[in-house]
Amino acid sequence: MTPAAGDHIGTLAVHAGHAPEEHMGAAVPPLYQSVTFVAADSDALEEINEGRRRGYVYSRIRNPTVLAAEQRLAALEGAQSAVLFASGMAAVAGALDPFLRSGDELVSLPDIYGGTLRYFTEILPQRGVDVRWARSIDAADVAACVSPKTKIIYAETPTNPLVRIVDLPALAALAARSSSMLVVDGTLGGPLNQKPLDLGVNLLVHSGSKYLNGHGDVLAGAVVGSRELTRKVRSAQQASGAIMDPHAAWLLMRGMATYELRMQRHNASGMDIAEFLEGHEAVRKVHFPGLASHPDHQLARRQMSGFGGLISFEVEDGRMARQVVDRTRLFGIGPSIGGIESLISQPGNTSHHSVTPERRLEMGITPGLVRISVGIEDARDLIADLAQALETSP
Repeated sequence: MTPAAGDHIGTLAVHAGHAPEEHMGAAVPPLYQSVTFVAADSDALEEINEGRRRGYVYSRIRNPTVLAAEQRLAALEGAQSAVLFASGMAAVAGALDPFLRSGDELVSLPDIYGGTLRYFTEILPQRGVDVRWARSIDAADVAACVSPKTKIIYAETPTNPLVRIVDLPALAALAARSSSMLVVDGTLGGPLNQKPLDLGVNLLVHSGSKYLNGHGDVLAGAVVGSRELTRKVRSAQQASGAIMDPHAAWLLMRGMATYELRMQRHNASGMDIAEFLEGHEAVRKVHFPGLASHPDHQLARRQMSGFGGLISFEVEDGRMARQVVDRTRLFGIGPSIGGIESLISQPGNTSHHSVTPERRLEMGITPGLVRISVGIEDARDLIADLAQALETSP
């Protein structure tokens, strides 16, 4: 049972999924680090197995800590249900595999995470699924790829690392016309900045390791949507075993409690830093949807309430980009996004390392592209750090 938790995301983030009276009054959700749960007798076990009695049997099937975290995330997204996975990529596979068979087609937008691209080019074709690539993120180009065999249209918004914004209502209308599903990776938007399910998306995917957890200490993924669809996702998950560990779920729940506060800082600092970079003479282009210069700025204003902390910018060439990365002092050099600590990298060395240089160029990922994930440090210090890194570069 989930207590009444208010209507606003900051309140839901603290209270949803936890009823203290059901856990000896514990203010903090308890961690059930148990694989097996014992029943009072055989009749009780049978009733639990058949769903006639509330209870737990085995953590691969259901665990109270994982369930609580799922309920909290579903509440944040305004969804009926959420299914947690061991990683973001496990969630991508979990959202797709139950709905694809050999001979089916998946239409993907071109701007997607490198790990997802690898899954689409290496794994799905082995299973007999034909992956068709839209020429751009424009809905008309996506429509040109849709055929009667299309079962899923897949998109990511905002995209990584170019932070493009996809027109979700337009894609939702296309999916409805073609009797296909729209599956969207909304990791970089998060439930505070955008609500894809409200815009017609059928299933929403998250890498919970990013903004939802926010502390860089949990591998997590999630699929969110209607019970009708997530029931199929959960059934396949229980059979395949791609489950979340209870301790990871407990940490994710702890992270979600401060989600709104962290996102407010990410949004504000992201805007400040993007404006600084756009005004710097060494920076050729800034990719951030909060800027009026961004090609999707007006769409972002309609579809989002905040723009997050992912920024990418272009300098003269790959050599200069590497020097900027190496000369920062507060930014850690490494992958991932959405943590309390700021990170910096060249996407070709992190998120899209598995993608060929030729494919990266086709995607607009140039050697001079630098990606930063703005943490919750003081934006003035981060700007000063970037300024010295850019000024000392030839």
